[in-house]
Amino acid sequence: MTVRVGDIRDILEQAAPGEAIEIPASFLGDGAVSLVFHGSVLCVDDAMCDAEELWVTGRAVTTASPVPVPVRMEFTGEGELVTGALAAADLGGGRALMLVEGAPAGAELLPGAWVVSDGRRLPLTGRRPTPRADPERLDGLGRPLPPARLRTAAERERSRAPRALLTEHGILTPRPPVRRRQGVRLLDSPTVRGWSPIGTPGGENGLSVDYVNPPLRIAGALTVLPASKPYKTVVGGVLLVDTGAFNGSAMGAYVVPDGSGAQPSLFAYGSLGSETGFGPPLFQVRGMSAGFGWNSRVRVPSADALGSFPFLIALDNPGEIGADDEEVDPLKVLSELIGGSTPWVRPQEGDLWFAAGLAFDCFETLRGHAMALVQTGSDLTISLLGVAGAQLPTKSDKKIARVEIGIEATLRPTAGELSISAGFTEKTFLIDPNCKLRGGVGMKFWFGEHEHAGDFALILGALPRGRELPVRYPKQQPAGITWGVGSTVNITGSAYAAFTPKSLMAGGGLDVVFQSGMLRAWLSARFDALLEWNPFYFDVGLGIRVGVSATIKVWFVKVRISIEVGVSLRVWGPAVGGEATVHLWFISFTIGFGAGRRSEQPALDWGGFQGMLPPPENMVRTTPVTGYTGEGAPATTGGTKPWLVDSGGFTFTADTQAPVSKLYLGRDSTTPVESDDKLDILPMQLKDRESELRVWLTYNGDDGSLTDWGRTVLRGNVPNGLWGEDPDAPGEGLIPERILGVRLVSPPVDHGTSTGFIDEKGISFDPIAPDGNQPLSADEEAPGPVPQRPGGVIGKIKDGIDTAGTRSKRAALADALTSLGAGPGALDDDLSGYAHAAGTAFTAEPMLVPAG
Repeated sequence: MTVRVGDIRDILEQAAPGEAIEIPASFLGDGAVSLVFHGSVLCVDDAMCDAEELWVTGRAVTTASPVPVPVRMEFTGEGELVTGALAAADLGGGRALMLVEGAPAGAELLPGAWVVSDGRRLPLTGRRPTPRADPERLDGLGRPLPPARLRTAAERERSRAPRALLTEHGILTPRPPVRRRQGVRLLDSPTVRGWSPIGTPGGENGLSVDYVNPPLRIAGALTVLPASKPYKTVVGGVLLVDTGAFNGSAMGAYVVPDGSGAQPSLFAYGSLGSETGFGPPLFQVRGMSAGFGWNSRVRVPSADALGSFPFLIALDNPGEIGADDEEVDPLKVLSELIGGSTPWVRPQEGDLWFAAGLAFDCFETLRGHAMALVQTGSDLTISLLGVAGAQLPTKSDKKIARVEIGIEATLRPTAGELSISAGFTEKTFLIDPNCKLRGGVGMKFWFGEHEHAGDFALILGALPRGRELPVRYPKQQPAGITWGVGSTVNITGSAYAAFTPKSLMAGGGLDVVFQSGMLRAWLSARFDALLEWNPFYFDVGLGIRVGVSATIKVWFVKVRISIEVGVSLRVWGPAVGGEATVHLWFISFTIGFGAGRRSEQPALDWGGFQGMLPPPENMVRTTPVTGYTGEGAPATTGGTKPWLVDSGGFTFTADTQAPVSKLYLGRDSTTPVESDDKLDILPMQLKDRESELRVWLTYNGDDGSLTDWGRTVLRGNVPNGLWGEDPDAPGEGLIPERILGVRLVSPPVDHGTSTGFIDEKGISFDPIAPDGNQPLSADEEAPGPVPQRPGGVIGKIKDGIDTAGTRSKRAALADALTSLGAGPGALDDDLSGYAHAAGTAFTAEPMLVPAG
């Protein structure tokens, strides 16, 4: 290389951050640079440079795609000369172009152009010119052949190595060869769609099966897989079935996590599908699936990532799970599910999950996958996942549109949270495959006992800086469009929106860039709006810029001329005001009008703040816990009927939605039983206020004492946006451990040591008519036979009361009473309860007298 370090440094020092920079292609070498970049001058947009370290990053057009992609160029210097250059272009999807010239620092590749695809590094070559024919050498048809040349052994070895080829349609990369391990027996042909044949596991670590009886074919393997942290033991199995009309797969793993006392984990998942589907044309089913897991949990993807969720992919083609080729090893697929830093299925002690899915076609136009996933244990989670797409036209190879949308809905009833999201997958385009749509919309609702119950959020795209919302709100990928029109025009659009109980915000932008050689033109438009209604406030801004730049080479000096004009307007209120900015390429000025922009949130009055609180009937509650004996559900708010409670003990709670500074037990008490910090009211901009919670007991119209009741103070988190001092305080918008109520338990029952005074009325008796002899003295003889305690009576009752003879005599007695007009009605034939109670109902053996 004959490039000087000073020449490169001059170019990098003159570049403005974020602007375009032009680098001569000769700085990257004279040989392979044309295989990676077009033209003699490389234009790098959005450039960021370091003149000392000699590197530049940005976006540039490559031979692989007309759309600019991220690039990075590094130069290595020794003295005044450049000794090496390294350029890398990220094509996305694990693919990249590499250009190595000389001996750059840190380069692992030999000089030349390279394609990096899925971990493989292939030399990049172009089409060679047709050699001049030798008229002395003719083929069988009399046509001249190229001159004969003997190739060296090194040349023959290089010709056998796989290479990537640069064509007018892009870069072609060869499929990697199938590597066969020694000692592994491969089946003659693939068993089912997308699967490579299963081999016999080597050694004594597993077994395989291969059964063929056309049209039925079954293949499977069960083996010990390599275990790495966090796993100690992994046993996996795969079963594949093909009947011709239908094919299916099942896979599972038994995993023992690394760590003492860790419980084993198990999961299994299977699918059954058909190429043609079955059912009416209106709705045809192409596949079904089901799975379960024990002591394991499934990672639920976001809506825009559902296109890569393996359980949904398996509905259509199990081999696509983690595949990097037309065929894939099923056991490798199993490793993809449970391996890596963020596995799809991971051990989770105590959790259990079930899944069921469906692949379908509607009207031969809409193709979709849907799945229901229920997970229990640490947190009950119900998820509905789906991906649906359509492409137009349906029969032609030339598509003008393809739309694929992922939908994810997750309900956590115990936690009190519902989230719904939808987003475009990476396969979506309109008009042109280079016109890509991206982004999605997310919704979240909180209910029940959740600390944010009543809150919600609806968000489209990614919010810009300065429009941040609480971290609990859904996060979405940027929404917009990217369109590379040919090799000269690049269109980029973006949009965002957010709707919350407090505000509505929306905005977007459009960038159009034209680049052809040394001429560049651009248009940039922006819109941004914020609307708040408690209190009412708006802030709306828009702007547009148009520019053109050209690079002119005069002798050995390049001069760049750039012209840009633009205007922007922002209006806010109340009080209404705004500013207008005019931008020219040589000057910018701003004109303000009306009131100034608010520097802080205006304070609410009490009426405005009261609208942010729960309804008054839900602000303070008293709730019975145990001991309530009344009919129906007890009322929990003020002005209710008295509670009927158990005299043996009673527990209730009194709580509020606002933090409490002082807690009193008694209507007129002046001494708090618990105290906490004073509170602030952020929307009203009030500080150091006190709130009181008073609890008293009314019994028969009089105030009862609660001081001897057992009490437990109830504490919890409160929103900083209502009760905080600083809107930007840490803690995810919550103030922890504030008093919210009290739990009261009645004192133990005191039965006393005497019955107390009993008056004459208390021991009076009712007269019995007619009068008879009464044993009023100990000397008087008792009439009739003397009662005896023979023993064993309880056992006889227990063994004889629920027998056929007893039931028969009981029925005869009932019939006799009925004939006398005193029938007992229908009898219960089941006397087992009496037999069971006989053993515990008596405190001693009964005394008996003869019946005759």
